[in-house]
Amino acid sequence: MRGYGNRGGFAGAQVTSGVKGLVIANLVVFVLQTLTGGGMGRSLGIIDVWASFVPQLAIFDFQVWRFVTYMFLHGGFFHILFNMFVLWMFGSQIEALWGRRTFLTYYFVCGVGAAVIYGVFRLFGYESMVPMMGASGAIYGLLLAYGLTFPNNVILVFMILPMKAKYAVLLFGLIELLSIPRGGSVAHLAHLGGMVAGFIFLQVTAPNIARRGGGFVDDATRRWRIFRARNRMRVVRPDERSGGNGKDKSPPSPGQKRIDIILDKISREGLQSLTDEEQEILRRAGKR
Repeated sequence: MRGYGNRGGFAGAQVTSGVKGLVIANLVVFVLQTLTGGGMGRSLGIIDVWASFVPQLAIFDFQVWRFVTYMFLHGGFFHILFNMFVLWMFGSQIEALWGRRTFLTYYFVCGVGAAVIYGVFRLFGYESMVPMMGASGAIYGLLLAYGLTFPNNVILVFMILPMKAKYAVLLFGLIELLSIPRGGSVAHLAHLGGMVAGFIFLQVTAPNIARRGGGFVDDATRRWRIFRARNRMRVVRPDERSGGNGKDKSPPSPGQKRIDIILDKISREGLQSLTDEEQEILRRAGKR
């Protein structure tokens, strides 16, 4: 998958600090896995044995660290390559918008949530003792967040199919859902669990963040200010200034015209297209 913004620019060129830290941590652990018999090998190394997610051990034997540590393990070069590529491409944009703290919180909520959902459904089957590893649950949560935050951005699905992010998220979710009955070596249930956990997190936390401000809530706060600005600037619409008889009673001020231009820009290109100056204008308008 390759991401493009609304204006055609590459979507993940700049690496943010939280994403950089996660990538480095995953790479370091992968090297340690390989040196201890796991990672690139076909068997489990000592790190894999003690840090992978095993439902029976994590839940019944209270080895709760496995809910987190499994996210830093990978079962091969292409496994870690894909996850780190998606983390870099989409995670950097999300962190830049939400802030590092909220981004990392969301990332780990998705990863832990993926393990919980996978563990609950696999606990009483033969897979209850099968190790699971990889950051894919958290990565699928990031895909969901990207689709909700930048719904109209176009990405290349499977490197060949251009598709808006909101439709790509639905496609990936459907693929994982349909793949669950087939089983295999891929934890499709965990992928879907990461998306479910991420969706719940966003639904629960967004209103609270909007009241506090900062991080993820910056976007929610801007949406609220834009909503207020729209309602308070209704008098600038031409049909309302004319009083319904076609005669303009009060010409709009330059400030009111600028608000109209910004609101039209949001309708066409989305919130992410606004400059810092335009966001400040909306912020002041929302406080009036």
